[in-house]
Order: sequence, then structure tokens, then C-alpha cells
Amino acid sequence: MASPINAASILGDLRTHLADVLYVEIGDIEDDATFKELGLDSVLGVELISVLNGKYGLQEKIEAVHDHPTARRLADHLHSRLAGGAGTAA
Repeated sequence: MASPINAASILGDLRTHLADVLYVEIGDIEDDATFKELGLDSVLGVELISVLNGKYGLQEKIEAVHDHPTARRLADHLHSRLAGGAGTAA
């Protein structure tokens, strides 16, 4: 049986994907730094959301990066979407 997805595992995935799109080490990603502070622009934001949508079966839009502008806040948002089932693939 697969373990349930929790906010901490989503945050870990998010940090990994952020490090990939920003070409930095995962240790350089601070959970509460804004995406702007980390150097995430709109193009990289689209790439990040696309990867996360594919991984979790969501249909988030780029606005999620702006509405939840830190890794921790975006991970909490994604967790809440997954826990509530909103936006998950059929």
C-alpha cells in the first residue's frame, strides 16, 4: 500500500524540482524564500507548475506560483488540493 502524500513530501519534491529548473543545489532552496528571491521567473514558473501537475495529476495554473510565492506555501496549497481531491486527474 502506498503511503499517503503529506505536505513534507510535497515540499521535498517541490524543492527538488525548483533546484532542477533553477540549476542550483537543493540546499540553496530556502523553504520560506520567495520564488522571486530564488530567481524564478515566469518561464521557469510555468516549467515548475508543469512538472508538478504531471507528478500529482493536478491542473494548476501559473497563478499558483504568484498566489503561493514560497516553496512552503505552494507545497501547503498543493497538499490541500490533493487532500481535498480538487483538481486531481480522474
